[in-house]
Amino acid sequence: MPVTRIDNTTTWEANREAWETVFQDNPNHTPYQSFEWLSAWWTHLGGGELFILRVDDADGQAIGFAPLFLRKSFHGLPLKNLAFIGEKRTDYLDFLVRAGQEATYFAELFAWLHEQRGRYAFIELKDVPGTSSNLPFMIHEIGKHFPLYALESSRICVTVPLEPEWEAFLGRLGKRSRRDVRYDRRYLAKNFETELVEYRNGADVKKGYADLVQIYRQRWVDEKGATRYEDDVAAQFEKAACDALSQKGMYRLWVLYANREPVAGISGYVQNGKLFADVYAHSPNFHKYSVGNVLLGHAIEHCILEGFSEFDLSRGDERYKYRWSGREKRNFHIRLFPERSAMIRFAAVELLYNQAIESKFLQRILSFYRKLRFGK
Repeated sequence: MPVTRIDNTTTWEANREAWETVFQDNPNHTPYQSFEWLSAWWTHLGGGELFILRVDDADGQAIGFAPLFLRKSFHGLPLKNLAFIGEKRTDYLDFLVRAGQEATYFAELFAWLHEQRGRYAFIELKDVPGTSSNLPFMIHEIGKHFPLYALESSRICVTVPLEPEWEAFLGRLGKRSRRDVRYDRRYLAKNFETELVEYRNGADVKKGYADLVQIYRQRWVDEKGATRYEDDVAAQFEKAACDALSQKGMYRLWVLYANREPVAGISGYVQNGKLFADVYAHSPNFHKYSVGNVLLGHAIEHCILEGFSEFDLSRGDERYKYRWSGREKRNFHIRLFPERSAMIRFAAVELLYNQAIESKFLQRILSFYRKLRFGK
């Protein structure tokens, strides 16, 4: 049962059909394991070397892919390590595995990675969802081949389970939340001519996307100094992911307009009957009209009409998520060390990095740099 490495985009593209077959086979997969999302990330944000691993069965059919890449450094210091493609920008990272083949896949994968341990100092697997059906199989095999490993529960994420009907969903909310949903809609409509537009694909997505970017900038530029859309490379990734997944029918975007002005927007990606919210923002000029709350309610209602089972609000434990009956879940970070010396080097670099990011002085310098670079 061979494991082969994919180390260039041409070979990766040649594996696209097999990737899609595995991706669609397992309800465990999220949009962030799709070929479109990960290849867009690699094209615009990737660095280092591709290190995608394909595991085949005895008949030569793919039973899974490990979407990894080899980083040359860690926090700026020369310490080679393997990581998931999509790290930092992606909410849920995971392996692609054909349903029912998890035990075989991870046994082969981690045995091969252990044999190749001279090519890296450690493996860092960030943001594996605690709900992943892969997790118990991963832990079982990791323990066999990498006795030195760290498992950390981190990054709270919040998801909203949906009901078959909108009124049934509202009935599950607290009394005050139910009242606010109805009141906020009426209050906004009383003061403005309102329109909610859903964008999915085609040329219309370009207009909706531009309006979402405008809202996002209004909301975050003053507070953050710059947003993801001020960085040309990051903006290109955002646009590429939107275009690719909208063509596949996996994209949803809702924009709320007041007197024809875009005032709130939320985008997300669809897979296995779930909506994974991605970008969410509202104009600070319309804060008193609760436009963000109004829009989120409409988006949830639309997902219920489509028959979705969840509206995943992704990482972050902001209070508004719990008002919509959000439930917590956690991502896990897993670090594997082939030898003790690598673990010691990793710990030293991590300590220096954490001390640096906790420095308020350095944070002020970073904020000043962003404003200087992006002219904000």
